[in-house]
Amino acid sequence: MINTYKNKNSIIYNGRNLSQLYDLYVVDEDMELENDLGVAQSANLNNGALINVEKDMFTFSLKFIRKINGKLASLDGIYLGRPFIEEISRVFYNTGQDGVNILEIGGKVYYVSPTGGTLKRYSRSVSEFTIEFESLSPYCYSPIMINSIRVLYDNSPKTVNIVNRGNDTHAELEVECVQTGTLTISNNGAELFINANVGDIIKVDGDPAEVSDYSKVAGNIRDSLMLIYGSNNVSISTDGDFKVVFRYQCEYALC
Repeated sequence: MINTYKNKNSIIYNGRNLSQLYDLYVVDEDMELENDLGVAQSANLNNGALINVEKDMFTFSLKFIRKINGKLASLDGIYLGRPFIEEISRVFYNTGQDGVNILEIGGKVYYVSPTGGTLKRYSRSVSEFTIEFESLSPYCYSPIMINSIRVLYDNSPKTVNIVNRGNDTHAELEVECVQTGTLTISNNGAELFINANVGDIIKVDGDPAEVSDYSKVAGNIRDSLMLIYGSNNVSISTDGDFKVVFRYQCEYALC
């Protein structure tokens, strides 16, 4: 009996649920995801002195089978007018120019590039294929988390509790101005100020400290949007009316 991965309905690749769309499942006992504690690192030395430490990417493979109504099915059929395995190859390897693919499995997200694949046929009705991946980051992540809040002058200030279960990271902020005013974000002892008019949509990325309109933003971008491990209580106040959205991903060293 072939056992499939227990979270079989949450194997998502570039937004496609592989089980729902293609009847594909990962074989549980053949999963080879990185299981080392922490992150693999390489030390760069010069005459025995440490220069820096680089975090290494990791590789892993996933083995897939096809099941229809709980029964093993062939990979040799026709799908959307083309051989099934040809269609699946297109799904995995049609990566676009940047070569970045998003694999979500077991509630964790991996940014990957497929590096190879093998097909094995046992009979007309039993086949399997394996895709090898290289992670494009030494970490894996949570799905993108979103916190949305409406802040008005008459209910200000408000506090948003953002829980980060991984390494320290930064949030992305998007605000839409409904009524002209100043929005103040207070976090980690730092403040961020956004002065906007009705209809303005301002985007702020905390990690590179990039802003869609620098003329409307002041203050400490990186520290105010940093999310430390654990609970982050972010205070938001305004004398206007704003729709506020925080987006972030937890970054995990355990792969």
